[in-house]
Amino acid sequence: MGLFKQRRPRGFQHQYLYADERKDVLKDVEERAKRELGVAGDKGKSSHEDRIRGAFLNATKYARRRSERRLSGGFILSTGVILLLIVLLVVVWKFLLYFN
Repeated sequence: MGLFKQRRPRGFQHQYLYADERKDVLKDVEERAKRELGVAGDKGKSSHEDRIRGAFLNATKYARRRSERRLSGGFILSTGVILLLIVLLVVVWKFLLYFN
């Protein structure tokens, strides 16, 4: 009977959907070897943060285009800049109407 010997619950096993553990292990081995040989310096950010940020940027067309424009030096108008230009044009227009 199950009165004195109760079964333990099954442990939680989380399987990552978008992570390749083999790649992570290989990358860690490569980084360790480079550090031992003194080939590469230390990075400011971790490689996991860069991969996650890159995955989200590459997931959407809008974010990918915006990051490409920013890297190429293209001018990106934000809402603040647009509103500032509109206010400036209204002030200049009123100024010209007042003195004419």
